[in-house]
Amino acid sequence: MEIGDALTGRAKEACISLAGKYGIEFIDVSIVIKKDGYLFCCDISIKAHGGDSYYASNDASDPHVSFDQTLHKIDQQMQKKKRSERNSCKKHLQPEINNFDSSLEKTAAPVIIAEIIEDLPLLSVSDAVKRLNDETKVFIFENISNNAINVVYARHDGNIGWIDHRSER
Repeated sequence: MEIGDALTGRAKEACISLAGKYGIEFIDVSIVIKKDGYLFCCDISIKAHGGDSYYASNDASDPHVSFDQTLHKIDQQMQKKKRSERNSCKKHLQPEINNFDSSLEKTAAPVIIAEIIEDLPLLSVSDAVKRLNDETKVFIFENISNNAINVVYARHDGNIGWIDHRSER
């Protein structure tokens, strides 16, 4: 079955718009529209930078309607993912309230815990970002492109921050 230029162009524009809406870089997008009896079946599969994948399928009597409804399902999946990332970051950034024994002074300074890094890994920024996870919110590494000490971290808004420190020696 031949899909017209109008639907093909609309699909490309919709994917570009969706990527921009959620600030996601798509690595691979596959859109398949096939005729199944009197219905048109649309399958959309998206692989995004960072390892996230999205898939949806929908049947309708018109290929444009089938595409629109399937894209709406993908949009909902991305919205849900973004919301869960935002809520996860908010949960980690809320201050913990400690109920210390009343015999302790309320003005006691917080405990400082030293974490010693023996050897900084030599990585690219994208490889360092991949090492961020729920337990590790900050990752320090030596940037392979310029040998500077860099930091990547999970921001409270759901994005990833990158500190590129170049010291003048």
